Amino acid sequence: MTQVSIANLDDFCSGHMVVNQDRNILFCNDYLNKLSGLPRNKLINTPIANCFTKASNIFIDSYVFPILLNEKLVQEIQLNWIGLDGVAISVVANIRLVEDGRSFWSMTSCTNRDKLYSELIQTKNKLEEQSQELFLMATTDPLTGLLNRRELLVQADRLSHLVARYSSTYALLTIDVDFFKHVNDTYGHQAGDKVLVNLANILTEGRRTNDLIARVGGEEFVMVLPHMDEKNAFIFAEKLRKKVQSQSVDNLHITVSIGLVVSQKDINKQFDLLLNLSDKALYDAKNSGRNKTAVATH
Repeated sequence: MTQVSIANLDDFCSGHMVVNQDRNILFCNDYLNKLSGLPRNKLINTPIANCFTKASNIFIDSYVFPILLNEKLVQEIQLNWIGLDGVAISVVANIRLVEDGRSFWSMTSCTNRDKLYSELIQTKNKLEEQSQELFLMATTDPLTGLLNRRELLVQADRLSHLVARYSSTYALLTIDVDFFKHVNDTYGHQAGDKVLVNLANILTEGRRTNDLIARVGGEEFVMVLPHMDEKNAFIFAEKLRKKVQSQSVDNLHITVSIGLVVSQKDINKQFDLLLNLSDKALYDAKNSGRNKTAVATH
């Protein structure tokens, strides 16, 4: 190359080099000397294997040159150039092979691009985490981790249509802690929270995949149990009630009252109507002495 052309290539803000068929550098511009941290033209006659990391050399041997031999051109490949003090610098390279075996390399450092990409990935992951946190905040009760009332209505409506499609039924239980105000007033709200968390744990024990469990009010919970008839739903509710009665939280014993309603086959009654019936049954259980299960009639 003439001195004029070499000077012009040194003006480029990208690296350019010519490599002979023995893979030694015949020419490189100033960009690559600076990238290597070496004096001007120090790279001349250096094998290119000395300029790239071990992993990049494996890639060059197994992929780059086989492609060059067949297609004469490789574009937009990422390699790691060895910079000052052995630091690997990511570069994007375009390489062309000519008939006499020489190859012409153009390279640009993509460190800033990789940094930007890494920052974008971190931002994306952070946004996904925040989105997940917002979703949980919008759909669950923060104390117990159960569904909140709004999400229960959304999922129950979907489930009721699914059950109706299979001509099946589902049970709806409304569960309320007896004398919960007395617990809060006597033992404090912290003790009350422990009672609610313990009850939530009991409700979720043995939970089936499609069962829905929600905390819909202060001490009120709802369970939706698909494919369950009234007889089995009553047995389930009574086992649940007795289990709560048999346990204690910090020596504090509680009981619950349960209102129960079961949907009717082939009648797709709206979920909120069944929820009202279950709620009325709950008040029947409360008004008739508490610590019992009352069944609603349609």
